[in-house]
Amino acid sequence: MKRRLLHVLAAVTVVLAGSTAVAAPASASDAPGTICLLKENTWLRDMPHGSVLRTLTAGRGFRYHGSGWVGDDVWIYGHGAEYPDIDGWVPARNTTC
Repeated sequence: MKRRLLHVLAAVTVVLAGSTAVAAPASASDAPGTICLLKENTWLRDMPHGSVLRTLTAGRGFRYHGSGWVGDDVWIYGHGAEYPDIDGWVPARNTTC
């Protein structure tokens, strides 16, 4: 009986964790711009190759308002779902944009 209860609790934990992960990327601000997803954990920077403002989490949304190039690297400007009040730059290669 104890073993069966552990299996049920494990299944409920997996289902709850899965439903939480699905809901997370849907967060976005009402600001204008295109919404992309982050492919990996990414630093939000004050300028391309500049100082790190925050770390954004993989799988979450990123709303971008503009882009620029530094050498061969494309950078996009906007904000992540976790910090909608802080705009900055991320490498375009780290997003689905």
